[in-house]
Amino acid sequence: MNHKKTVRTVFENLWTNPELARAACTDDVTWVTTRSMPIPGNEGSIEHVGWEAFKNVADSGKDSDTGYIPETLEYDHQRYFEAEDDHVIYQFTMKCTTKLGRSYINDYLFLVKLRDGKVCRMQEYWDSKQAFDLLYG
Repeated sequence: MNHKKTVRTVFENLWTNPELARAACTDDVTWVTTRSMPIPGNEGSIEHVGWEAFKNVADSGKDSDTGYIPETLEYDHQRYFEAEDDHVIYQFTMKCTTKLGRSYINDYLFLVKLRDGKVCRMQEYWDSKQAFDLLYG
């Protein structure tokens, strides 16, 4: 499987088929988040290491009373998706509906590193203030 396909497998299955997403990741997979939007249960760190911590980041928005509805997630608008060596850059616009019925739209950029053909690290860049204001403001 090429690196772009591996990254796509993780994103397309993270909420619908987490075991398939997990199979595309290393045991020590790490999700690096923004400092401005702490992840519940791990507020003291921006590095979330291991599958359970990785999945906790993915699910953090849906577990909130004001969070997103997973079935409404869309990220069809891909702005940039390129691979070189063991790195993939993936930029997209995500849309969904929150539990309060609000429309959420935000732009994301992920720098993904692979090791032995599996995702080992993802660092995300996005407008966390816009998300915080919509979800909690």
